[in-house]
Amino acid sequence: MNFQILDADYIGTHDGPVVRLFGRAEGGESVCCFVPGFEPYFYLNAEGELDKLSTMLRERFDVIKKVDIVPKFEPVGYQVSKKPMLKVTTMEPRNVPEIRDDVLTLPGVKEVYETDILFRNRFLIDKDLHGMGWVTATPSSNEPVSEGRIYCDSVFTADSLEEIEKLSIAPLKYLAFDIECLPIGGSMPVPETSPVIMVSMSFSPAYNGHETVVLVAKKVEGIGEDVECFDSEAQMLSRFFEIFQEYDADVISGYNINDFDVPYIADRVNILTDSGENVRSSVGRDGRLLSYRKIGNRTMVSIPGRVVVDALPLIRSQYSLKRYTLRNVAKELLDSEKLDVAPSEMEEYWNDSGERILKFIDYARRDSELAMELILKLRLLDKHIAISQVSGSILQEVVDGGQTSMVDNLLLREYGRADRVIPPKPNDELVAMRNRSSEGLKGGEVLEPKRGLLEDVVILDYKSLYPTIMMAHNLCYTTVVEQDRPDGDTIKPPSGGEFVSAGVSKGIMPSILESLLQRRTETKRKMKATSDETEHRVLDATQLALKILLNSFYGYSGYTRARLYSLALANAVTSFGRNNILDTRALINGSISKVILRDDSAYFTEELSSIDPNDEVVSLSVVYGDTDSVFVQCASKKDVSLDGLGLVGSKIAATVSDSLPDPMELEFESIARRALFIAKKRYAIWVFERSGDGWEDGIKVKGMETVRRDWCGLTSKTLNRVLELVLKEGNVESAVQHVRSVVDGVRNIDVRTDSAIIEDLTMTRMFSKKATSYKNKQPHLTVAEKIEERTGTPPPVGERIPFVIVAGKDLFVNRAEDPEYVRENNIPIDVDYYIKKQLLPPVERILGVFGVDMANLDYDSKQKGLFDFSDKPQTNAVEFKKKEVDVQPQQQTSTDKKSQSSLFDF
Repeated sequence: MNFQILDADYIGTHDGPVVRLFGRAEGGESVCCFVPGFEPYFYLNAEGELDKLSTMLRERFDVIKKVDIVPKFEPVGYQVSKKPMLKVTTMEPRNVPEIRDDVLTLPGVKEVYETDILFRNRFLIDKDLHGMGWVTATPSSNEPVSEGRIYCDSVFTADSLEEIEKLSIAPLKYLAFDIECLPIGGSMPVPETSPVIMVSMSFSPAYNGHETVVLVAKKVEGIGEDVECFDSEAQMLSRFFEIFQEYDADVISGYNINDFDVPYIADRVNILTDSGENVRSSVGRDGRLLSYRKIGNRTMVSIPGRVVVDALPLIRSQYSLKRYTLRNVAKELLDSEKLDVAPSEMEEYWNDSGERILKFIDYARRDSELAMELILKLRLLDKHIAISQVSGSILQEVVDGGQTSMVDNLLLREYGRADRVIPPKPNDELVAMRNRSSEGLKGGEVLEPKRGLLEDVVILDYKSLYPTIMMAHNLCYTTVVEQDRPDGDTIKPPSGGEFVSAGVSKGIMPSILESLLQRRTETKRKMKATSDETEHRVLDATQLALKILLNSFYGYSGYTRARLYSLALANAVTSFGRNNILDTRALINGSISKVILRDDSAYFTEELSSIDPNDEVVSLSVVYGDTDSVFVQCASKKDVSLDGLGLVGSKIAATVSDSLPDPMELEFESIARRALFIAKKRYAIWVFERSGDGWEDGIKVKGMETVRRDWCGLTSKTLNRVLELVLKEGNVESAVQHVRSVVDGVRNIDVRTDSAIIEDLTMTRMFSKKATSYKNKQPHLTVAEKIEERTGTPPPVGERIPFVIVAGKDLFVNRAEDPEYVRENNIPIDVDYYIKKQLLPPVERILGVFGVDMANLDYDSKQKGLFDFSDKPQTNAVEFKKKEVDVQPQQQTSTDKKSQSSLFDF
């Protein structure tokens, strides 16, 4: 049987642990495959006589099954030969963590290795199987060793397992659910007092012909076929769990189900059970009951055989939004409206027997529908499935977050093949020591920009800079020179230290990176070749997963909680990177300096015998650089087309690449027709990128308030329009006038008639912990306290709290208010705060480049100023001088450019 691995765990039997693989087969059947015979183990590094220590271990610990002497390399450092170590095999997986600390106290024992690897992961790593990978299994004649019912279509024991290459995804089944609770007195519901009154479920594919089912804990007249009514909460929840197991979903989803719905249902089931009601909350494919674990502020939910995918944290990680309420997310990402019933009205709707209860049911249904749409329409799982397949990690592990475990998985596989052991994760004491040393980690090089508005800037990027540096220079934990020294020269990074060359010993990390890079190149080649939309989507997710993993290894080396941490390695990578960008600048400004365009080709001066009158001579100057990007201004007496600038960029990139060790490469990325540089890591560009045979344009911003969520929406809108006017239209005067009109609108706002602008003035901040945990008063805390005072319940931790600043003489933080409350009560806004603190400072940072200051921008049409008494209309207090500037239209690709004299210089 061929099936795709969704989940894995193990059960204990009298014959030892048995691994269980859960998945979905090609034909659509759900699968549970039992694999006996795999044993838990760890490694031990010791001095002295290993035979005697082996005997001592078996005598002292009755859970040890056997001890073998095996040759292994230590985790870090170039080593000429392996060292004898002990491989300790235990009876049960839990025995490994139980005895490891006691083992360390034995005489001669130096270190233990690989003592904290989950047994299921150990199995997958050693058997070279991958999460979401396809396997072919040969069923055994032996009966499965299950102690209870398995909720799968096919249950068997496997004699053998082998991973097979298959691009497609199994026909997975999705279930999204949402609960409604009765808020007593309009307050936030709590499990102790507020029952679950409705459960809505959405299915893909449909369940018994229904895409949705709503369960209601009372009898209701006039309902549809997809609504089921019950006499009690207990009956309703029992039906929920019955459908849950009957439908047999692979992916369980919802919106905020980890922090609310799942804990709430689990707690209600316990309360009902204590009161004598019988509700069996079976959800796992092995019949496991619904449960959850709290780890700090996180709630972890695990359902054996299934993957729990809360849409909320995935949306938070992939989309930058002001607010993450389901209403706002559905509107912004799906362009869908969420039905709404206010908590204060829910009791009234629930107790109604007419239209309101039917509306309440539709409201409940819509929430699970939207959760399903978010998962499927936004394809939130595609990237995670691909990362699981590439790294080998179980899908649930990938969804639950963190790139560290994925890098761990890849390293464990390659370390095992190379007969190297890996240490366990560091304890808090070791992490603290590493944190102190990590202050010596130096980052990438950022060149000082040429400030102002520049034209015709070619942008070049190093392809996967840090990974290719590690490959080019063989930088790895396994190649650093510590005790053993190689014959011949070593690689000496600018930051210090020594590494052996690939000719002496190829590093494990460079080998992994090389494989990932080759796979990504091949995947992108297949993407271009395929016309199948589904195949293209899977390949695109795969190349993205490979990119994410490629870029994770440098960060892992400097991450103080990683199993393998090396400040020397991390510094070596960045030091090569810093030298690289400085050398690139010197090469472009020095020996290259000019490119000549002739007959749709680019040449250097030395490649031509003479310069013809029709040649376009382009002078080059590096105007900015940041870690892996180089910005080169192209100056010419003639107008250079986009295609011509593309030739220049490609010529520079190829020449610089030739000077680099393989596989390092500089790529031509795009062209900025205009670029506004304000400071390091703060710029905006009108950028053109290749698209088929033409060019696509857009504005890209770095380090400005257009993309920061702690500024109000009006700031972002104003800045975006200012940048559009300056960069695309070359019209600073219009930009100034636009800002003045916005300021005038804010100065004369009337909350009663301009209530829509409140949305634009709203700011949000994350309510990341309980209010009592904050050291200082903050605006969003003020609003959280006011909401609790008015409703009796604070906003949930993890929510972004919206607020506006209202007029008054109190401290700024005390004047933060809930936007809805401001609208309802017609409270005036602090317009001076918004103009002088939100709008004008970021605008002035842009327009200040042209000599505009805040006094030119602060305008009030209802107050006559010095220049309002002139007979001649004046736009502001600055005398403009016109300067002609060439503007390349978006669609134009020829060498001719239209001119417009609308860029003003002060």
